[in-house]
Amino acid sequence: MTDVLAAILARHSIGPRHLGPPGPTMDALMQIAAATAAAPDHGKLCPLRLVALPRETRPSLAAAFALAALETDPDANAGVVTQAKDRAMAGETLVAVIARILEDHAIPAHEQWISVGAGLQNALLTAASLGFGAKMVSGARLRTQAMRSAFALGPTEHLVGFIALGTPTEVPRPARRRPASEVLTVWTGT
Repeated sequence: MTDVLAAILARHSIGPRHLGPPGPTMDALMQIAAATAAAPDHGKLCPLRLVALPRETRPSLAAAFALAALETDPDANAGVVTQAKDRAMAGETLVAVIARILEDHAIPAHEQWISVGAGLQNALLTAASLGFGAKMVSGARLRTQAMRSAFALGPTEHLVGFIALGTPTEVPRPARRRPASEVLTVWTGT
């Protein structure tokens, strides 16, 4: 087994509440960004960008999360809003994942989304190779106007989610994966 294959098979998600200090340095984040940019990108459209959220900006993110919770459910009680705000503070480091998808382009939208996914996987694998735990988190609230405004998204941009990064504070459970025999079939040509 190659080192690359071993790293891919060993990758697993660790929830933001289990990611403490230290988080990645700016140099480590730049390595993650470089790996993200190495994803297949038909047409060189660069459909993925990352936005680092320094710890001192988290209160502003918490406010945006609260607005998004209320936008999603105008009747949300104070507990739901507080829980939304708390999520902005979880994880030692957060990086927003933003996709720019051009509809009606020579490169079909599904190929652009594939590039986004490949870049995201490269980011997660690079984080693991640097010794950090990571998890991609998302949800319906990311599609709210509150979140679009918080990240000044253009009309073709989508807030895909956040990569939470940090040093694992507990031993993760082994990842459950489908066996290769369930993933691969052989076409018979008929």
